[in-house]
Amino acid sequence: MQIKKREQGAAAIEFAVLFPIFFLIFYAIVTYGLIFAAQQTVTLAAAEGARAAVRYQAGKDQDARKVARIAAACDMSNQVLAWMRKAGTGQATPASGVCATGITKTEISTVTAQCSALSGVTCIKVLVTYDYDQAPLIPKLLGPLLSLPTPKALQGQAVAQISLVD
Repeated sequence: MQIKKREQGAAAIEFAVLFPIFFLIFYAIVTYGLIFAAQQTVTLAAAEGARAAVRYQAGKDQDARKVARIAAACDMSNQVLAWMRKAGTGQATPASGVCATGITKTEISTVTAQCSALSGVTCIKVLVTYDYDQAPLIPKLLGPLLSLPTPKALQGQAVAQISLVD
């Protein structure tokens, strides 16, 4: 009978010791799962942006078509990144040739050299960057004291051939 009295609080002590370890493992699984999902989304946004830029753009002026291609790529990549902008916070400043919304930035440039084995081929390169350090999808656990190693930024890149003439 005296043995049971001494063991009454053993379960509470075991729970108090093991719960932080299990919680940290669960937190790591959720955090890295969201980071992998965000990386896939950033890569998809770059591919969809490049695909949108390849679509035919009406207009006689080559510069006007280029601006339309950049706008189409920005719009499409921003649509794909919508859930990440809702989850993250922060601001980015748009620059020339860059469309930025919140903490995501999409750089679009045309590449003529080393685009293909064919000469005279124009390609478009879409680079999407998400500043994960500025706006993590899950808050850091106990600040910098007990945080998991996470990437500073997530990047996705896609290159698409526009045409032989354009």
